[in-house]
Amino acid sequence: MKIHSATVSSKGQITLPKEYRKGYHLHEGEEVLMLPTEDGVLIKHKKTPLRGMLAGKIDIKGFERDIKDLRKEWVL
Repeated sequence: MKIHSATVSSKGQITLPKEYRKGYHLHEGEEVLMLPTEDGVLIKHKKTPLRGMLAGKIDIKGFERDIKDLRKEWVL
């Protein structure tokens, strides 16, 4: 990905370029974490708690596939 610049609005907001949103799977309304670093700010996905995440989403036939997908998502 190439380097982009952004302007901070009067409300303190910036717009992430579409290339970044798409490339890092950031979706409208998603909460993110902002971590200060020596070089600037790191933006990361905010993980939702696992409790209740699967309610109404798992069927017996797709159980193994769903667990495999969750394991991939939660790898550190």
